[in-house]
Amino acid sequence: METVKIQKDNNEMSSIKKNLLYVYSVNLINGFAGIAFIPIALKSLGAEGYGIYSIFIILSSYIYFIEMGVAKYFTRTIAQTNIEQEQEKNVRTAVSIYIRITFILMGITPILVYVVPNFIFPTDNHNLVGVMVILAAIDYLLSIPTTIQVTYTTGKENFYKISKFNLFSGLSKNLSLILAVIFIKSVIFVILVMLLRRIVDIYYARKYLEKLPGKSWKPLYKKGEFKKIISQSIFLSAAQLTQITIISIGTYLVNKNFSIEELGIYKSTFDLATKIWFFSNSLGLVIFPRFSSLLTKEQGKDLLLPKLMVINNLSWILYNFFFLSVFYILPNLPNVLLIKNMDLFFLLLYGACLNAHTNLSYEFLQADSKLRQVIVTSLLALVLIYITFHMTIETYGLTAIGISWVVSQLIYSFVMDILAIKEIKRSKFILSLLLNVFVVLIIGVLILM
Repeated sequence: METVKIQKDNNEMSSIKKNLLYVYSVNLINGFAGIAFIPIALKSLGAEGYGIYSIFIILSSYIYFIEMGVAKYFTRTIAQTNIEQEQEKNVRTAVSIYIRITFILMGITPILVYVVPNFIFPTDNHNLVGVMVILAAIDYLLSIPTTIQVTYTTGKENFYKISKFNLFSGLSKNLSLILAVIFIKSVIFVILVMLLRRIVDIYYARKYLEKLPGKSWKPLYKKGEFKKIISQSIFLSAAQLTQITIISIGTYLVNKNFSIEELGIYKSTFDLATKIWFFSNSLGLVIFPRFSSLLTKEQGKDLLLPKLMVINNLSWILYNFFFLSVFYILPNLPNVLLIKNMDLFFLLLYGACLNAHTNLSYEFLQADSKLRQVIVTSLLALVLIYITFHMTIETYGLTAIGISWVVSQLIYSFVMDILAIKEIKRSKFILSLLLNVFVVLIIGVLILM
């Protein structure tokens, strides 16, 4: 019996490694394509144009909040059952909920068209930002069919198909955007190309992702089901909202306190620095459904926690080593990435490395339904960004946003790791924490030398 259990654990670890290889390989390719886009867009659109483009990207991220964590909720429920009839029922219910979300979004978009340009992203061109709001809403609506198929395929843990879809979708997206900024130097045109790409994604989803079972596209309406699911997924949604806000608050603060050109400089630098997230996003894509599945099993958490601690320690060391390598090597290379502020870049990169490391603990806590802890920790990070930024802005100018980002992510990563592994043996827990503190101190000493 013990031999069978060991064999099963080995098979699961082998499956995770294989899935990570698929996803990492594709995300690495798309990551380099995304890196290529940033300096080309910055050169073609200018810092001001890139700033306007970044507002659209942030608005698109927030529009996704309207789904109230539905995609992640159904990823978890699909991962927790192997019965096709139950999976079909989950997909049909998801379709019915997305139909309702569509009507809700259509109702609130006129309100957002007024609120966003006047109170959230006030610029000299209110009308342009209003158009961005409408385009962001359309972008979300066009993404729904693909989201449903991605959710189903992720829940089924078929990451080979996910990777194949992401490869064709990502490459065609980045190539089309690069061509758009080179030949038609217009922000609106670039965004329209992104919308057309959503239609192409629907084709790629049907071609490469899992075929939905039975009558999955036929919506299933059940009295009280919408309210029940939203109430269960609301904390998932709140966790995602706070995570999005941690990432996007810098755009808001820079837009409020600096020019649109400086916003473009900040956002292009941030976009470059956060390309490191292709590692953590790949891990999160594979790990969340697996965590959700394992945590429903008897003694699942007891088996996971020791492995989680070891991987977390390794992750902490590797991300810090990566940052240190870039810190010493990049200044000696030609500035082909058109980085305007190197100090800001290194601050944003270190904060991005810390955030990437934390993603494993973040996904574990979500899968373990510790959503309130995730939300409170994320809110703490937000408060730290806001306070530190206003404490340092007069002295450091635009670089203050980088300082506040690092401070918040240091605290955020420590707290999230503590929450994730706090149930493990006390001596191992303390040793893990001391290791993390030691690595940060070493990084600080080496940078200041």
